[in-house]
This record gives sequence, structure tokens and C-alpha cells, in this order.
Amino acid sequence: MPQSTCTVSGYNIVVRHYTTEPMNGGITFKCVSCEHSVSTLDFNTANGNRRTQAAKAMNQHSAEFHSAAPRASVPTYTDGRNRF
Repeated sequence: MPQSTCTVSGYNIVVRHYTTEPMNGGITFKCVSCEHSVSTLDFNTANGNRRTQAAKAMNQHSAEFHSAAPRASVPTYTDGRNRF
């Protein structure tokens, strides 16, 4: 299968705001900016996948406490055209 030559500007912007570590039968998610952490064991499987819930909680934490400015997902151009 041929490789794509299409690249997206700014793709390597950091989007993961936590690290993960296996611990005591679960996975601990730790914030990269502070000491905040959650464990998959903190969540109930009746509400869905525990890992997904923990990742969502960490992303919300990061957005609420560490977001200096909103990040643009698509580059903006002054001539009004979108280029990919």
C-alpha cells in the first residue's frame, strides 16, 4: 500500500495531557502539569469503559486547570481559504 504524502501543519502539537501507569489491577492516569491523578478503579463499568472515563476526566482536568488559551485544530489563513 503506498504511503500518503499528505501532511497536516501543526500535527505534532501536544494533545495528551497525562501519562498512564499500570497499578494494583487498574491503570493510573497522572497529569503532566501537576500532581492530579485518577485510576480506572475510580470509575463504574455501568457507565462505560473505565479507561475511557479516566481519560475523559484527565482531559477535562487539563482543560479546566491548565489551559492557557484555546487551541485551533485547523490553521487559519488571512486570505480566507482553507488549505490542506
